[in-house]
Amino acid sequence: MSGLIRLVALAVMLALAGCVTAENALSPNDIANMNLTAVTVSFTPNALVAWDEGERAYAAAKGLSDTQLLAAMRTQEMKDYVRGMLAPRIKAGIEQAIAGQLVGSRPVRLEIVVRHFKTPSVASRILIASDPEMTASATLVDARTGAVIIAHPEIAAFVHRAGGLIGTAVTAAIDNARNDTQEGLVIARYGQMYREWLIKGA
Repeated sequence: MSGLIRLVALAVMLALAGCVTAENALSPNDIANMNLTAVTVSFTPNALVAWDEGERAYAAAKGLSDTQLLAAMRTQEMKDYVRGMLAPRIKAGIEQAIAGQLVGSRPVRLEIVVRHFKTPSVASRILIASDPEMTASATLVDARTGAVIIAHPEIAAFVHRAGGLIGTAVTAAIDNARNDTQEGLVIARYGQMYREWLIKGA
């Protein structure tokens, strides 16, 4: 039992060590004076993006079989295609999460740079109970000058999903009833985490 406790403690320490924290020194007046005029989304050059819907869309557009799709995943063309589909969804989800928060007079722009985005396939959710994840930096800049106002180097969001055959089926039924998607849920979670950090709990 003591060995198990030590393992759990070590896992917690490693998890905390992997968390990136950033201080938010903005005052409530600073935040109240800001007006969000744009959200931009880009990806790091080596970003890992595994998004089943985007991959299937690329295969359909190119008429690829499953075997051909696996080979195409290594190409820059497919990576650009999938990222091009995903970026507007991230933008819209974050705009929705922050809506009504930054409505002052100073125009600002939020720049999101994605490093990791994954929505697991049905098979992986059944076999290993994998969760959708998104990791990205968030930089708020003055829209007029481009000067950085405040930056968070890494926000890591995930949404826990029930795994296994039954859990995956139940979760899928709930998602269908609510018109939810895996990417929509994890993007919303990321936007919520950024909003809470920026507005300090709002």
